[in-house]
Amino acid sequence: MNVPIVWVMGGPSSGKTTLAQSIVEKYGYKHVDINAIIDHEIETDTPKGKQFAEVVNNGQLVPLAEVMPLVEQELMSNKSGLRGFVIDGYPTNQADAAVLEQQVGTPDLVIALSVGQETIDTRRSSLNARTSITAQAYMKNVKPVLDQYAAKTMQIDGDRDANAVFEDVKPNMEIINKNHGPKISIGR
Repeated sequence: MNVPIVWVMGGPSSGKTTLAQSIVEKYGYKHVDINAIIDHEIETDTPKGKQFAEVVNNGQLVPLAEVMPLVEQELMSNKSGLRGFVIDGYPTNQADAAVLEQQVGTPDLVIALSVGQETIDTRRSSLNARTSITAQAYMKNVKPVLDQYAAKTMQIDGDRDANAVFEDVKPNMEIINKNHGPKISIGR
């Protein structure tokens, strides 16, 4: 596919989905929420969902390679008129990055939201959700990915208001949409 690809990465409750939805609303991109795909398969009790549930119930992340056929199916079903897509929450490590790049393409922009543990705990408690990973553990896993894509990565303070975060992202989104090329200016 020859459309812009944006990865939105961040630890739990960093604002990934909120930012991805803002990008979708403003630029008409397809939102690829891999966790929602996994949840849907589990909730509808499909054969894949049963496999995913077992992995999740053991406190593990479903390997991205296992989910990619479903992601590709979703992308292909929305192929006509696709203006770009934003992948929400992935990659979580270098293996995921390799899978995404091989099967979907190289990202035009990587947005890495960082939040402190206090923000994670506050946001998770407001949702009555259990914190599954600490900010420190998340950063340890994604640091090699951020290093690999440093020239395309915006590291943004996700502790701030969602509108302020989106305002930081908009200039690079405008450039990607205008040129659909790697000519972005990483200012943060």
